[in-house]
Amino acid sequence: MAGRGKLIAVMGDEDTVTGFLLGGIGELDKHRRPNFLVVEKETSLAEIEETFRLFRGIRGSKGSRGAGPTSLGRPWWALCAPLTLPFLPVPRGFLAREDVGMILISQALAEQIRPAVAAHARALPAVLEIPSKDHPYDPARDSVLRRARGLFAPDELR
Repeated sequence: MAGRGKLIAVMGDEDTVTGFLLGGIGELDKHRRPNFLVVEKETSLAEIEETFRLFRGIRGSKGSRGAGPTSLGRPWWALCAPLTLPFLPVPRGFLAREDVGMILISQALAEQIRPAVAAHARALPAVLEIPSKDHPYDPARDSVLRRARGLFAPDELR
């Protein structure tokens, strides 16, 4: 019997993420964590970087649509999330999740957290930088493409 496949996670502006969600990549894991992050102007850089790589306890997401704060200062879904025993933080970062095999991140967003993206050296999850509606793709800024050029002779990449 084949094992369960890996998810594709996506981070970017609302239009980019919505396009991928309409394509069917949206999932929630057993801890009710989504495999996407919609980044808006009020989304903090710390929250973007946490979602990409770090561990985080069950807290609200101020930058996600539809997750408005409740009277307790948290989104409604944070109050319903299951706790892990013995009440340890659940890994939130896409790099820390075992079920994520690929992370698509808009190149403009990757530039904001470039040290975190550049520090990722494992094969899985693969990190691919994609264009967004407002920012076209620039191959000169793509860290994955730069690494690939270092592995091959210049003639082989033409």
